Amino acid sequence: MSAQMVAFGLLAGLVLYSAYRVATAPLITHAALFLALTLVGVAGFFLMLQAEFLAVVQILVYVGAVMTVIIFAIMLSTPALIRPKERTTFIQEILSPRYGTVPLLVAGAVTALILLAYGTVAWGRVPLTFQGSPTFPGGSTSQGTVALIGEALLTRYIVPFEVVTLLLLAAMVGAILLAVEKTRREEDEGRE
Repeated sequence: MSAQMVAFGLLAGLVLYSAYRVATAPLITHAALFLALTLVGVAGFFLMLQAEFLAVVQILVYVGAVMTVIIFAIMLSTPALIRPKERTTFIQEILSPRYGTVPLLVAGAVTALILLAYGTVAWGRVPLTFQGSPTFPGGSTSQGTVALIGEALLTRYIVPFEVVTLLLLAAMVGAILLAVEKTRREEDEGRE
């Protein structure tokens, strides 16, 4: 068994367990932290696929920005959503029919079905390795994905890139105007 297979197995176990805990954590803050761990594991998969740019974007955008917004939303929400109604142990959660045994049985059945399908494929006829060197836009054979994406965005796809930039700018200005209008309306109602 190669080191890559071991790394894949560890990452898969991390992602599956943390995704399971997102759905079953009794505290919503714990669920958010497990979601961050799941997203970090997905970034690890991107690294294994040699997609460094996607891994960095995954960490910066999803784990960094989106999870920060989710944590702030949780912290600013009502305390009833943050505190669990009853405390349970990990063993009680695993043995409960709603969060433990039924999902684990369904996951086991799906895993068995996937392994059965995997075993029926004639892997001798499926090419598992890439023959030759990959070519990228512009005839380059290097795998510097960040440089290639940046070059493509600022040369060939400059017009769509700028259109998306203008759309995002318009959305931000619209959100600010709506927030200011709502604040003014609330202040006017407070004066009356």
